[in-house]
Amino acid sequence: MPDHATPQDRRAAYVRELLRLYRAAPGVLGHVRRADRELAAQLYDRGVPLFAVENALLVGVARRVLNNAFASPLPAIRSLHYFTAIIDEMLTRPPGYRDLDELRAKLSAALQL
Repeated sequence: MPDHATPQDRRAAYVRELLRLYRAAPGVLGHVRRADRELAAQLYDRGVPLFAVENALLVGVARRVLNNAFASPLPAIRSLHYFTAIIDEMLTRPPGYRDLDELRAKLSAALQL
């Protein structure tokens, strides 16, 4: 983002990127609702870094997929709000990079099946 960007421009760019990450996450319905946009804006206002949200998306999806005891198809995640507690967790207890890489690999392998 250019240095001359207004606070509104930075906020809008953050919201766009966060919603792009959300829509791209495996198992997410892909539709963005008004409540999702509002939550994304609130996260910006709270100063939540995008990497924390991205980590929360990874952790949330991985927990869901890897802990599916019945290996049956799970319903799609319909709201960004599904990840709010995990976002807070990532802020208070951020995982290590190796942990995230390992989780990414496990998730990738599980989704290939």
